[in-house]
Amino acid sequence: MAASKISSSPENSHIDQDPDTNTPGKLRGDARIVIQTRQAQKLVKGRERRAGVEPIIGMLAFGQRMKPLWTSSQNDDPYADWYLLQIEQCIDAAQKQIQEKRQWLSEVLEGMDGIKIDVASSRSPIEIPLQFSNPYGYMGAYLVADYDALTRTILTTRHFGLIDRNRSEELLKNAGRAIRRSFNTVGLWKYTGVRRQDFDPINQTALRAKELMGEIPEEILSGSLRAKIAPKRQADLSD
Repeated sequence: MAASKISSSPENSHIDQDPDTNTPGKLRGDARIVIQTRQAQKLVKGRERRAGVEPIIGMLAFGQRMKPLWTSSQNDDPYADWYLLQIEQCIDAAQKQIQEKRQWLSEVLEGMDGIKIDVASSRSPIEIPLQFSNPYGYMGAYLVADYDALTRTILTTRHFGLIDRNRSEELLKNAGRAIRRSFNTVGLWKYTGVRRQDFDPINQTALRAKELMGEIPEEILSGSLRAKIAPKRQADLSD
């Protein structure tokens, strides 16, 4: 049975080799996400801005927008660190919510004495290549893959009459909202070019950043609190 997943292709990966030094070069590899539901596909693409319609940041746009945020965090922008942390927290919360609902639905399906129900799968899933410059793009893809699997379980459970339509729509809506919240958070960050050194003493660059982005928590500004998955800062690369 096909499954919602993100897969890699080791056979398509290759390593650059320097014949003079006989040392391995950069590792390269391919990855793709397999999508089986229309609901998950919508989260991949998002929605463009139209007259009277607000845009929705999809997985692909999220991965692209994370690139300057990640780079700014490398360059010691405390606001970039702050938003990396917020995005990571949103992703963690969404994953936890999806996992809890999948576990509950699995127990519902397995609780039918004498009847074995397999989760429905698509006969023609789509594969979308993934190529992001930092881990957060892939973390967004993991969320969509989890949502795809949750959606299949919800629709299966509804089809066999174990939950009603209202309950299924509520589950889909809440999980989708949690993912969109993760993706939308990157759109709240603005590039300012500020660095921590601009705050001690505070200069015009830091003042403009505060005016645009607001007050920043002290533990973020000091660098004592960063996201679990955060880039090494340029100033620390020689360490």
